Amino acid sequence: MNRNPSLDKITRLAAKARARAWQARALDWWTPVVGPAGVRAEVYVDMVSQLFWAEQVALGALAKMMVELPEREARDFLATQIVDEDRHAQVYRGYLERLGDMKPLDPGLGEVFAVADAWTGPTWGRVAALNVMMEHEALHQQQRRIAMLPCPLFKQINTRIAADESRHAGFGVLYLEHVVPKATAAEKAEVMAWMGELWTLWRAANKGRYQADGEHVLRLDADELEQRGRRVAATLSSLGLNTGGSRVAA
Repeated sequence: MNRNPSLDKITRLAAKARARAWQARALDWWTPVVGPAGVRAEVYVDMVSQLFWAEQVALGALAKMMVELPEREARDFLATQIVDEDRHAQVYRGYLERLGDMKPLDPGLGEVFAVADAWTGPTWGRVAALNVMMEHEALHQQQRRIAMLPCPLFKQINTRIAADESRHAGFGVLYLEHVVPKATAAEKAEVMAWMGELWTLWRAANKGRYQADGEHVLRLDADELEQRGRRVAATLSSLGLNTGGSRVAA
């Protein structure tokens, strides 16, 4: 029986993850913290806090995927991603300690995470949502923060995290290349409908956030979100997932 080459690529990706693992202590924690000009301290803390909570949610999703996914190669990679996401949470928590505060999970984002956590459909759907849709979104946001936010320590943090997120997104694409050709039309439709719901909730959760004067550097612009939704839809379509009935890019 011919072996899907995507699994071999996933094995190599896991090896790369282990070789490139970094430690929180490698960051220059003595670097002064610099908040963005014109942004209230509590608003900046809120933005960083949501990043911390997102990492916590990712860890919960990965724990489920470790049980659900049957392929040893996939679980081997997920083990490296769990280490990464745990490190990201620790680093964001450390940065929040430097800021001297932490905010609770935003209710709108909490709704997105709750719908994601409740998924009971095809097991690969969780990979499509977390590793393809949301990791690509996270990667874009990391790159935006590196470019626009002034804090040298935060740039260090996000530069390291962006490299990990790129690898996580790569795994998602490889895994879908492996499983989607064997999925039924009904399974594909179920996954895409759910991902469309998640993306709609994600857009709604970000609408109206960080609208005060000076907060544009933190804002997720609606037009940008729409453009990124179209790019995600194109990626999914290239992997064999028909987005015609989905609201991912709506």
